[in-house]
Amino acid sequence: MDTWQPISAEELDALVARQLSDCSIEQQRIFEQCKVVPYLAKIDRLGTVETVFVVAKAGNIALYYEDVEEGFNISDLLPDGTISSRACEQWELRHALRHLATA
Repeated sequence: MDTWQPISAEELDALVARQLSDCSIEQQRIFEQCKVVPYLAKIDRLGTVETVFVVAKAGNIALYYEDVEEGFNISDLLPDGTISSRACEQWELRHALRHLATA
């Protein structure tokens, strides 16, 4: 039986690179403008505080990878940098970038 393990920074970098190649030129440009060095941010998962990797920010909105659901999501950040609302969309990077561009 496999045991779930959080994604590593190296695995995340490889995932972003693979999925970025499937993005349109415009989405790639948006990512280049908003990307950050991936960092861990707190997230409330049903009463348990855990962490997710933020890979891009546009103002107060973070694009993060939810490794439990295995997808990218966007959310406002709280003043302390915590993800304000947990989402489970399981978006590919290109879908999350489309939502980030219109947020």
